[in-house]
Parts: sequence; C-alpha cells; structure tokens
Amino acid sequence: MGRPERPLDGSTGPIAAFAHDLRVLRNRAGNPSYRELARTALFAPSVLSSAASGHRLPTLAVTLAFVSACGGDRAAWERRWRSVAGQTGGGGEERAPAPPTAEAPPDGVHALASGVIRLARPAQLPMGSRTFVGREGDLADAAEMIGSSGPVKVPLLVSGPIGVGKTAFALRLAEEVAADFPDGQLYADLGGSGTGGRSANGIVRGFLRALGVPAHLVPDDPMQRIGLYRSLLAERKLFVLLAGVSDEGQVRPLLGQAPHSQVVVTSRARLLGLEDTNRVELDTFSRKESMALIGRIAGPARVRAEHDATDTIAELCGDLPLAINIVGRKIAARPEWAIAYTAGQLADRERLMDSLCVGDVNVRDRFTAAYEHLSPTEREAVHHFGQSGAGWTTSIGVAAAMGIMIETADELLESVVDAGLLQRANVAGRYAVSRLVSAFASERQREPGPFAAAVPMAGHRARKNAFESLRHEAVRTLPGGSSEG
Repeated sequence: MGRPERPLDGSTGPIAAFAHDLRVLRNRAGNPSYRELARTALFAPSVLSSAASGHRLPTLAVTLAFVSACGGDRAAWERRWRSVAGQTGGGGEERAPAPPTAEAPPDGVHALASGVIRLARPAQLPMGSRTFVGREGDLADAAEMIGSSGPVKVPLLVSGPIGVGKTAFALRLAEEVAADFPDGQLYADLGGSGTGGRSANGIVRGFLRALGVPAHLVPDDPMQRIGLYRSLLAERKLFVLLAGVSDEGQVRPLLGQAPHSQVVVTSRARLLGLEDTNRVELDTFSRKESMALIGRIAGPARVRAEHDATDTIAELCGDLPLAINIVGRKIAARPEWAIAYTAGQLADRERLMDSLCVGDVNVRDRFTAAYEHLSPTEREAVHHFGQSGAGWTTSIGVAAAMGIMIETADELLESVVDAGLLQRANVAGRYAVSRLVSAFASERQREPGPFAAAVPMAGHRARKNAFESLRHEAVRTLPGGSSEG
C-alpha cells in the first residue's frame, strides 16, 4: 500500500478545491491506486498523483484522463477546469522540458520526461482495391447504419459466400466514413485463427501497442487487457476491421460499449449468436457490375468490342467477384488474345477450376479451405451438388440422396451456407448452387476418400432408388418447384 496522501484543505483556493474534488471522485471509484489508474488513464502514476496534490492546476489532458479512469463526467470536469484556469491564469504544465531533438521511443509511443503518453494514430488497414465497382446500395445502407447509431455504435457484420468481396467492401466503406473516425484504424485478419491460431488476447495486445500503450502499462491479466482495449475504444474515434471471423467466440471479446468507435466484422457465416448487430449480406455481382469490373481491369474498349463474349464469361463465372477479378486480370495480361478465347476455356467444366487462377490467387484454394473444415457428412452433401448440376438443391433432395432425415439434411445445408459454399435461393426451401461450387464438388466427388470407400457404390445406388419417389413428390410441393435436382 502506498503512502497516505497529505491532507488537503479545499477551502484555501480554487486549485486546492479542484484537487480535493478529484480525490473525492477517486474515492467514489473505489480508491484505486495511482498505478492502477495509470493503466487506464495512460499517464504515469506520479502525474496522476500530482494532479490531486493541490500544488498546481493539472493540464486539461491529465484532468480528463484522471476523470475518465474514475468514471466521472468528462464534459462537466472540462467546464470546471476552464473556469479554474480562467481564475488562476491557466493550467500549469506538469512535465519537464523535453530535449528539442527528442526522438520517439522504438515502440512508437511519444513519452515526455514526466511519463505523459501521447497515443499513436494507427493506420493498419491494408490497401483497398483500386478496381472496386458497384455495391452502391449496400455501401449506402452500411454508411447509414454507422451514422444513425444511438449512444453506442453497433457492430456491423458483413457476410456472404466465398469470393463475394466482403473485405474489399469493408475497406471501401472505411474510406467513405474515414472522416468520422479521425483517431485511426485497427485491423486484424482472423481467417487463420482457431485451434492454435491467434487469440483475442493476442490481438488485443497488438491493438494496444498500435495505439501507443507502452509495454509496462499493458496489463498482464487477460481480462484487464481486454478492459483497457475497450476503454480506449470508448474514448476514441476508431474504425476497427476484424476480417475472416469464423464464429462468435472469436470476435465477442473484441466488442464493447463504444459510443464513438465503429467495429466492422466480415465473415462467411451469419454469426447469428451475436446480438445487437447491424448486418449487410452481400450477394454475387449483377451482370452489369461483372461487365464493369472486367472493363475496369482489361479496358472498356475490349469489352465493347467483344460484349457478348464478356457476357458469357460473367455467366460462366457465376458473377462471383473473385472469379471475375481473376479472369479480368488474365485477359488484361494477354491483349493479343480475343476475349472469346478465354470464354472457350471457361466453358470446359472439368477444367474450370484450373482456369480460375492467377498468381497466388485462385478459387479452388478458397473453396478447399472451407471444404476441409466440414464434417464428413457435410462433405457428402457438397458432393451431391456436383451430381445434380441443377443450379439449386433442397433439403428434401439431399435427404433422399443421402438416406437421412429431412431435418438433418436441412441442418447440413445450413452449415454449408455458413461455410460460404452455398446460398439460399429466392424460393422457399431451395438453396442456390453456383456453377463454380458445382464444378468444385464434382472434382471432390471423383477423388477417392475414406468416406466414399465406406459406402459401396451399389448400396449407394440402392439407397438413392429407395428415396427417389419421395424426392420427386416432395420437391414438386415446393413453391415454384419441379421434380428436377
């Protein structure tokens, strides 16, 4: 326990009264030590102690940090500070003169001799796409959600299937609302997280360092560390992008009561367990947007010259932004080739996945990463997509093909939706299967595996025949249904 503070007579003048009431505020907060306050206020303990000594009026920055750490009313204390400063000739600076050529410490924190910390302004967002097209309506909706928040800014979830451009959308949104978040941007890609991956505490530690908190003021206790991060989120105007989130548990510790900071989450899954969340669900491009992106990358003149071939490419790519971007770059790299030649390559379904690759970016890898996280039963449901080739499926059809209950099939398909490999169709009971996912599923179905070996083909055919009449009859009862698929 530290030494007791020297008694202070608040009646001896405005500065003494000011310091006295700071002490009262601290006592009401549970009388934390100045070292404990320093972890949240981000000023050295000696500076906070001096603020309540009554020797001189502390600076406004120190006062507001002290008040915030004790849960006081910042606005009321700022008015009072200005009143006292006007009576006494201003707030004395509580720092020793810094050398005129003082350099910032290697961790990026600007610390003056007294321990006063000036936080860094992070700019962690990766480079956005210079060929971004479309999404005007979704961007307008998202910006309105951010701007119309009440006393606390609600997290925004951007979801959608693999390759739909969720992170690119979030980065463009960050550009459009940047003026509202002048204190900087934080970014973490959680796509590689999970067992053995980055933990929320590890991400928070990095965020605190990016915000300029020196190592000795970062709490050792994980909950205190998250608490400090949330406190900074509440006090500042930050844009925080958490990309590639796979489940609610990954991101929940990184959310807090933030009246001024905006957290944006991107995920293939809908993360239905997150309450009080604004949501934007992205779909594939419209045909106009697909054509515009190819023109932006490969040149509008080439698109105008081969409009029909370009339209065919968009159709073969299922208007998926990732696939359209890859093909556009391949067209741009070979100006001597006709666009119709590329369309011909994509028309070969068995080579489609091979064609959708440029450099280290390819569609197959994205699909494979999601597929490998599925259970064996969910994978067999995906194999069904490659069999039907109908562009859609239903839980009834999958149940018939796999010999399982319809409710079980529905749960499987919902899991595949959250994996980013399937979308709900605009007809009740149906799920849209893109041409690309169907081609990928066909590839996987042809590969030998332990699950396939465990189900003899003859038995599989018998099982399908046993449920054939059920499938045809049940699918026909769906709105707009037919007996196909």
